[in-house]
Amino acid sequence: MTTTELLKQFADPNVIHSLSITDKLLAGLVTTLMGMGITFIALIILQIIISLMDRLLNRTTTVTGPAPLPASVAAPETTPAAPAVLQDDQELVAVLTTAIAMEMKTSVGNIVIRNIEKIEDRSSAWNRAGIIEQMNSRF
Repeated sequence: MTTTELLKQFADPNVIHSLSITDKLLAGLVTTLMGMGITFIALIILQIIISLMDRLLNRTTTVTGPAPLPASVAAPETTPAAPAVLQDDQELVAVLTTAIAMEMKTSVGNIVIRNIEKIEDRSSAWNRAGIIEQMNSRF
């Protein structure tokens, strides 16, 4: 009996009871291998399609540099906003000092903040979205 004949008999629920155990095992094995093979081939095709889409959509163009401004156009002069920045820094230092003092259970006079450096956030967009979702779900 060929494999195709066996699979035809395996598909009929009335005939399946008349098959021997070896025929049932062989038909089950062939069905399993065919299903896994088709799935594997479909996944490979999907991977190829996704990689092609990635290459097509994420093409980078070479940038030659910024275009020079004409000499007749002068850059507008801006007034420095140093007092506002200084005020914001003083408020930030006050808030941080108070928070550290409360955490360490000491007075504000015992803590000196000399330098504040902003650390760049290197987490992915998915990570930030997950954190925001978790924080919003707690309320």
